[in-house]
Amino acid sequence: MFAKAIKSEAYRISKMKSTYVLMGVLVAVLILINFMYMCVDLYGLMGLSKEDVEQIQEMGTSVEGYEESFMAGFQAGLDSTENMNEEDKPITILGEGPMYGESVAMVYSMDVSSLYEVLLLAIFVGLYIGNIYTTGLDKNLNIFAGNRTLLFAVRIILIAAYAFVLHVVTWFTSLLSAAMMGGGVTLAFDKAFIMYFLITWILVVSFGCIVASMTHVTRSKAAGITLGIILSAGILSTIMSIASLMLQKKLGLESDFNLGNYTVTQNLATINLYSDGHFVLRAIICAAVYFAVAYVFSLSIVKKRDIA
Repeated sequence: MFAKAIKSEAYRISKMKSTYVLMGVLVAVLILINFMYMCVDLYGLMGLSKEDVEQIQEMGTSVEGYEESFMAGFQAGLDSTENMNEEDKPITILGEGPMYGESVAMVYSMDVSSLYEVLLLAIFVGLYIGNIYTTGLDKNLNIFAGNRTLLFAVRIILIAAYAFVLHVVTWFTSLLSAAMMGGGVTLAFDKAFIMYFLITWILVVSFGCIVASMTHVTRSKAAGITLGIILSAGILSTIMSIASLMLQKKLGLESDFNLGNYTVTQNLATINLYSDGHFVLRAIICAAVYFAVAYVFSLSIVKKRDIA
């Protein structure tokens, strides 16, 4: 029964044009992003050199250095403004960007944190789950009618599998970008990268389950996709930050308290290859909790709802 369900749903996914179109869109978008960070001299456009940036970052590593760091950047900006009219110092656009010369793992980390992968996954999940209700598909699956739990689990498994494919596509795009536009190809297949790959994939799967839950509850493709866009665009994180400031003032909480740190997308955007253990643990817990709540809630509705 399980094998038949996997085969049936996998076949349906393989026939969806969006399955392949979304992969192509992901590759195109990430290449454009990587081009900007590898081939556009963003520091030069701000009137800064790499040495200036390194100095500013070094000064900004301590609380005492924040003011000096700001003033250094501000002064560099003033200097660049004064030099704009000098013919012998033209502003260049193309050059070595901030990510030029970085390893594939670092480029991959940047690509994942951009959240375009989860945005496109939300579109896929909205279309995949939404088709069940727009086409009346489940009414024709008599062989699985008595076991909706199995069918629901299979669909979540395939969403996780597609999320894994997107994760791999993102990595290959990072590799291609480093080879075409970077200073060289350094794979950096170390423990940190493997852990980062797995943890971010778990976060992406949790995100997909949340979108699937919304689509099931509303029976609407648009609702699931809209939720995915809101989450991946950082709108919820902004709302969480405002709510956090209000709670800080009302309850006297510490200034670093932020509700956004307990959302899937915020963790996906902020976690990196060398995050401390408590940040990693927080990300895993958030992914597990959101996945479990979305899964159980959706399943309870699917089991009770009339498929017609």
